[in-house]
Amino acid sequence: MAYIFHTDTDPAKMDAFVMSSDQNTLFQCSKWASIKDNWDHCFYSVSEDGKIVASAMALIRSMPLGRTLMYIPRGPVMDYDNDELVTFMLDHIKKEAKKHKAIAVRFDPAVLSRRYSYRNRNEQNPYHNQKVIDKLVAYGAKHKGFTIRIEESTQPRFNAEMDVTPDYKDHLEHKTAKCIRAAQHKGITVSQGKEYIHDFATAMHYTEVRKQVALRNEDYFRHMMDVYGDQAICMVARINFPQQINKLQKAIEENENRLNSPDLKKKEKAAVKQALANDTKELEKLREDYQREGKDEVITCGILAVYNDHLMELFYMGNNPDYMRMYSSYLLYAMCLDRCVELGIEQCSFGGIEGTLDDGLTLFKSNWIMNVEEYIGEFNIVLDHLMYTAFDSIYPRVLKLAAKIRGRK
Repeated sequence: MAYIFHTDTDPAKMDAFVMSSDQNTLFQCSKWASIKDNWDHCFYSVSEDGKIVASAMALIRSMPLGRTLMYIPRGPVMDYDNDELVTFMLDHIKKEAKKHKAIAVRFDPAVLSRRYSYRNRNEQNPYHNQKVIDKLVAYGAKHKGFTIRIEESTQPRFNAEMDVTPDYKDHLEHKTAKCIRAAQHKGITVSQGKEYIHDFATAMHYTEVRKQVALRNEDYFRHMMDVYGDQAICMVARINFPQQINKLQKAIEENENRLNSPDLKKKEKAAVKQALANDTKELEKLREDYQREGKDEVITCGILAVYNDHLMELFYMGNNPDYMRMYSSYLLYAMCLDRCVELGIEQCSFGGIEGTLDDGLTLFKSNWIMNVEEYIGEFNIVLDHLMYTAFDSIYPRVLKLAAKIRGRK
């Protein structure tokens, strides 16, 4: 039976197809179209014998002079080894793009060129799927190449990912496990739920101030929680000064009494002295923080994650730079991974990273059992060469400059 192209695909059926694919991504599920509500969208698919064999959640952005840009994030989802299917799908998408007066169809398939453990990043990790790249180029799509920097493409070509197992904590590096315990010892408490979205936005604002760039605002985060509902996680970490000060005072008193015990062995005595010194130093810092803040509690970190049946995506995390010593981010990451275990989700994406693999954010993510995913990259089927050239060279700079200006404000 021949392929049939659909322009009005049932979102539920499209989502089921995407989630069952090895190209499973939240960016190709229907709810992502609701998040990007400043874009129009279309749900395309190809069926064979009544069964979906390819799909594309296409976003459509208005451009000057009545033109548009069609963008398919991490898609289309299909078997790229099937030449007939690829050609059929792209032919029909191109026809639809022309109906929408698009200057180009931009897409970056969830097809990997390489995947390797971060620990093995310096080893020989062979590339794959060059045939897919050659096929798309032969079709007429312009390949943006193996970009390295996040800013060089619409979606990062490099992504951090972790395969989550029920016993993942047994395989964490000693430093990572220690930081999780330290956050708990330092009195970090975690609140979870949509009602804490304002506090989460506050945590994100700390990151905006530190980087001097505007990220998403509270309305956007609230909208994400509304769209994803029970499949969204908002967690906020905080420190309560009076409670933690009281806790440390009691711990210090107990350890001072223990030092006077004649039954205390030499090794145990050294450990108690070290704990006493650490707690005394932390108590002094907390008192200074409490006086400076002038309030009982402060937010130290926040995270927002979304998941489907097989994948969790850690979308946003904000840190209060004055309290990095609390290791709140480690605790929140661990709690999200624990949720993966509870839900039976075996893959957790930490989001895009720089291809240099040496920036601060990548180094933090590498503290976990991180894999590096390198996608084959971004492609453009250009339909209006003049307008596309202007758009491709100018528009990214305008967006970057606008973000910096908003960040300074």
